Amino acid sequence: MPSKTAKMRKDPTSEGRRSVMESLKDPSRVERVSVRLDLRNSDSLQNIILRCEDNDIPLDYIDENSINKLSYTGKHQGVIAHLVSAGYFPEAKFWSLAEKERLLGMNLLVLDGIQDPQNFGAMARSALALGIHYIIIPKKRSVGITAGAIRASAGAIHGLSIVRVANISNFLARIKKYSFWIVGLKSGSYKSIREHKFSERVALVIGSEHKGLSGTVEKEVDIFVSIPINIEKIDSLNASVAASIAMFELDRNSSY
Repeated sequence: MPSKTAKMRKDPTSEGRRSVMESLKDPSRVERVSVRLDLRNSDSLQNIILRCEDNDIPLDYIDENSINKLSYTGKHQGVIAHLVSAGYFPEAKFWSLAEKERLLGMNLLVLDGIQDPQNFGAMARSALALGIHYIIIPKKRSVGITAGAIRASAGAIHGLSIVRVANISNFLARIKKYSFWIVGLKSGSYKSIREHKFSERVALVIGSEHKGLSGTVEKEVDIFVSIPINIEKIDSLNASVAASIAMFELDRNSSY
């Protein structure tokens, strides 16, 4: 019987030695593999472990109780592959690249709860044009890769690495450890983005269309910048327009 934890999980998995090996035929589909700790030296799992190591797929060695909680079928044979939802870049692989210093000189666009597929698609199109390497979005309460977003991006989404994370504020706290500077776009009397000299690694954070940046995300921001506008004629910009201007200034004013 599937565990309650597994029932709540939405991310796809494959379970059991044969199914996991089948999934590993296309390593890009596999985010990470969980292996029962006491079976790590088992002959029956060595091909799976070697395939993961050869393709830089993270291996989680966990106890029997933990892997049972992850299992939906109850027939995992000590191994479960966690698969990437179609179109997304594996989060575990992103952190693996960070550990190996392969994010040097790269900029991130972090979207805190963008809901509109048109806005997301427009942001993706600008991101691809302006040198953004990764777009980070939350798994919940956020638009994702949909037909509408792909259409709005004119296909640009397929040229980007889009990473879904469980919690944006936790992501920002962790990415700081890899020398990223967190820059939040916020309207008001903050430093003009035109005047800001960006560092070598920047995570540019854009808030949702209606609420802006959440309180927990704001706590992780190193500096807030604003886009100067004629407030006598208009009080705000569309989220995708504001994001595009910010990405242009990031590209223009980067120190590298």
